[in-house]
Amino acid sequence: MTAPTDPVPAGAVVPATAPHQEPPPGTRFRRLGGALSLLASGTLVCASLVMIPFDSQTDEAYLRTAVEHTANVLWAAVVLHVGYLLLLPAALTLVRLGRRRAPRTALAAMLLAGLGAGLSGVVAVDLYAVALAQELPTEDALRVLRTADGYGQAALITLPAILGVVLGTNLAVFAAWRAGAIPFAPVAVGLVGWVVFVFFAGDAWLPSLSTALVAVSLAWCGVIVLRMRDEAWARA
Repeated sequence: MTAPTDPVPAGAVVPATAPHQEPPPGTRFRRLGGALSLLASGTLVCASLVMIPFDSQTDEAYLRTAVEHTANVLWAAVVLHVGYLLLLPAALTLVRLGRRRAPRTALAAMLLAGLGAGLSGVVAVDLYAVALAQELPTEDALRVLRTADGYGQAALITLPAILGVVLGTNLAVFAAWRAGAIPFAPVAVGLVGWVVFVFFAGDAWLPSLSTALVAVSLAWCGVIVLRMRDEAWARA
């Protein structure tokens, strides 16, 4: 004869298995948006440079290119503007992945990437270059272009934006790697691409080739985010 089971007192809390926690509303939307920004940002930057054989090693070559490839320069400026803008949400997506295990690096990446967002506005200079090259004699266009470049305030706008994009994007990828969210290969590929882009920006084709490496690096990260489960993204 078995012993009777004691009845559960009224009002007592019965331990139960913890229910499955659903990700917060909007998790999938944010994850897919971040993945798409990673896939599109570097690709658009690269595509804009492929659109034109842009030679800017000298001011004369810069204006000549604006005249010989007017339509391409104008449309490439639009594509590049959107690509630079998307680098910010792309970096913030990687910052989210690295914020817990590499908080300081992720914070620095976020601040620099925000500063780099201003580079999208600098692209408008190409539109003025086209107008100068078409509406003024070459000597006058060169004089106006060099006068504008000579203002010290121009460097205070351009240099922080360039450094913000380059350092912010690279630090964001590095933070995601430190957190174990991505392999090291995208870190190395992206770093090589940005270094070549910065030091050979005046060449006709090297910027296109280097930004292709950046596009591969960011798209690699984008595919990883795209394939993540919503629960894993919510815990990141």
